Amino acid sequence: MIGRVALDEARLAADLEALMALPYNRGYSDYARGNPGWQNTVLMNHSGDPADQTFGGHPGPALATPHLETVPYLQELLDTTFDADHLLWARIFMCEDGMLIPHRDYLDLPEDEFTRVHIPLQLGDASLHSEHDKVFRMRKGEVWFIDGTVNHSAYSYDGAPRVYLSCDFRSGVPFDQLFADPSLAADGVRPDFVELPPLPADFDSILEGFATLLGGDNLDDVVAVLSKVHFNHAAPCGDAYEWLIDVAERAERPDLVTQAKEKRAFFLGV
Repeated sequence: MIGRVALDEARLAADLEALMALPYNRGYSDYARGNPGWQNTVLMNHSGDPADQTFGGHPGPALATPHLETVPYLQELLDTTFDADHLLWARIFMCEDGMLIPHRDYLDLPEDEFTRVHIPLQLGDASLHSEHDKVFRMRKGEVWFIDGTVNHSAYSYDGAPRVYLSCDFRSGVPFDQLFADPSLAADGVRPDFVELPPLPADFDSILEGFATLLGGDNLDDVVAVLSKVHFNHAAPCGDAYEWLIDVAERAERPDLVTQAKEKRAFFLGV
């Protein structure tokens, strides 16, 4: 956590209602599972056109899209929280009854091209995030830097939309200088970690059972199920792909082993 902002709950509630009426896109849908799952809408980008949905880095400045005009409180929050000289993009990420399967970001971009931070606006106990083998909950109003270059995942399963304000900044700027008011910067706060039990003693038998069911038509479904394991049991999130490869090998399907390894390479870069 790199900072904290005090949220005006009444004004935020009005903007959250307006956010629900905005059109959302399925950019980066390869990572998403669920219904409706993970979506985003663009508030600021390089062109001011919300149809420009894929971040590719740009020198700035960030231009407001028409969507930002519908959420005046969030517009004010951006203006008063961050230094506009460093801001490149701002989006709303929403996850409802869905997940982002384990992955690494920026595999198609230079790792140092920008810095991404999130401010949770609406979330509940069933809104979870993970890095490696740690599962934790963020809290409303906290400003988080998420290191997308490490394996991570997110999951929300209680039907309540998990809503985050996500901002991309020019790279190389110290965290405290991203803020318009230096007093908003903070660090050293321990996340709300979720204590998890070990994998079931019969987990090997469970994988064997998947092997009897695995086919070319359900590989993505099996990935989704295996990706949820680490949210319920202590295990690195990236192990979902190792288990998938193991299941395909047990099924004696070389074609699916190849596909499973391709998924690991696509999502984790290994």
